[in-house]
Amino acid sequence: MMNTNEKIACVRQWMKDNELAALVVPSGDPHQSEYVAEHWQARKWLTGFSGSAGTAVITLDHAILWTDFRYYIQAEKQIADSHFKLYKMGEPSVPSVEKWLSENLESGDTIGIDGNVVSMANVEKIEADFETKGLLLKTTIDMIKDIWVDRPARPMSNAFSLSKRYTGNRRQENIKVIREQMNALGAAYHLMATLDDIAWTLNLRGQDIHTNPVNIAFVLIAPETVSLFVSKQKISHDLEQELNRDGIVLVEYDGIMDALSQIQDSQTILIDPENTSYRLYQSINKTCKIIKKPNPAIALKAIKNETQIAHLRQTAVKDGVAVVHFLFWLEHQPADAQITERSVADKLYAFRKSQALFVDNSFDPIMAYQDHSAMCHYTATKESDAVIGRNGMFLTDSGGNYFTGTTDITRTIFRGEPSKQEKIDYTLVLKGHIAVATTLFPSGTKGFQIDTLARQYLWQQGMDFGHGTGHGVGFFLCVHEGPAKISPHPVDVKLEKGMVLTNEPGLYREGRYGIRLENMILVDQAFENEFGTFMKFENLTLCHFERNLMAGDLLSSDEKEWINAYHAMVNEKLSPHLDAAVASWLREKTRPI
Repeated sequence: MMNTNEKIACVRQWMKDNELAALVVPSGDPHQSEYVAEHWQARKWLTGFSGSAGTAVITLDHAILWTDFRYYIQAEKQIADSHFKLYKMGEPSVPSVEKWLSENLESGDTIGIDGNVVSMANVEKIEADFETKGLLLKTTIDMIKDIWVDRPARPMSNAFSLSKRYTGNRRQENIKVIREQMNALGAAYHLMATLDDIAWTLNLRGQDIHTNPVNIAFVLIAPETVSLFVSKQKISHDLEQELNRDGIVLVEYDGIMDALSQIQDSQTILIDPENTSYRLYQSINKTCKIIKKPNPAIALKAIKNETQIAHLRQTAVKDGVAVVHFLFWLEHQPADAQITERSVADKLYAFRKSQALFVDNSFDPIMAYQDHSAMCHYTATKESDAVIGRNGMFLTDSGGNYFTGTTDITRTIFRGEPSKQEKIDYTLVLKGHIAVATTLFPSGTKGFQIDTLARQYLWQQGMDFGHGTGHGVGFFLCVHEGPAKISPHPVDVKLEKGMVLTNEPGLYREGRYGIRLENMILVDQAFENEFGTFMKFENLTLCHFERNLMAGDLLSSDEKEWINAYHAMVNEKLSPHLDAAVASWLREKTRPI
């Protein structure tokens, strides 16, 4: 097995053979997924960095990895023994990938990138950036196919149908609404490449991507048919018959490019430029008219229906029971117990697995003790797995996928006696969390307008956190879902009734500890008056916050009232489902402050 530097050497020889001055390796697959099946994890294979976001660039003289705030510390550790240099995206002195290439290559140089795993929107942007410098972009290369000799096979989990009793809608109803939006745009065809959109549209789930219940597939909606491009061995005979009855035709996965090339001349096709690979775009019959708009399913699936919302409220109870049992277990470990970050992750999984209709984790849990908790998206490995001692901050960020919904929760506890500063930090994060949870906002408000509320108390102390305050959450789907988010980035999407997001401000002191407090929240209507319609958030997540980490003198009377009311709700809803000792412990944890 080659080490990272040997891989770099092989890539450079391959670049010379293919007359490339630079190679760009993004974190992508043909479906523009955030979480990528091992088959397409070329950047991870090449660099050794396992975070979900990053881009590697290799020239004959340089090897650079770009990643964002969430992974600075992790990336530095994982590439430490290689020739790769880390560029921290977002820092003022760090150029973008495109700018660095423009400044370091010569006019006429060719840059390679695999058009199968980069979106058409991204390629068009790159080409525009490179044009002024005279750089050329080659998108027909596949370095991995030639060099990654032990590449994992494409995943082949069995697909299964998700009943209307969970989704609230039949697949024919979803397709009908999408077709209505296609007609409004004048599109006869619509290509779908994003796996969660396909899963939602067709009420299908699978296990092709770790912790993401999706199938590797494409969908082409035509005037009279809907074609599902999927490896047929993944589809049972009964499921195929069910899909056929609903007007879904099965075609082998690799047939998508031929199908796009054979669309009748002059037809109009709707594609999402942010979520369609450049090679797919190039495959479309050149006479077709292209409508570049977001997939209709993105916005449709973000609005949870009443059936889904009812399931999510029930799922919050089940998940809360699992997490509270876990926190009770953790607190009552004997002093000589050799528990580690990985072993406690297994324990929490076992508590979730005991809940009805649980399927799997919704992402790899973050179990982070002391300085590891300062790494925003830390995942314990065999090498980094720390023993959880009796004195220090411990952050647990985890979630579950149930047939009845997806969960995501973060709690930070302190084992031992926290310092005054640790209490202050925790309380400032909690105050930001409460500010978001309790806000009222006019209809039409967007997430970036809410984001400031979570940061205000930290800003007043000259502190901040580098990630967004919240993301959308799917329904028994991907734990990160668009289009809405609560973030400093000015995403032009309003927060609508039925959307489910997270509320997760944090604070991170590198080398010492990190704090994050996360609940899932549901957007709902609050009231109407002469000033218009106002919206609110309903807390879905049920789990206490830590009294021993709260600096009471920093909390207002309204904040204490909110904590007490929330804790009373947690106790009321969870206690009937807890073991007697755990229920007694929770009553103490949730007594009024």
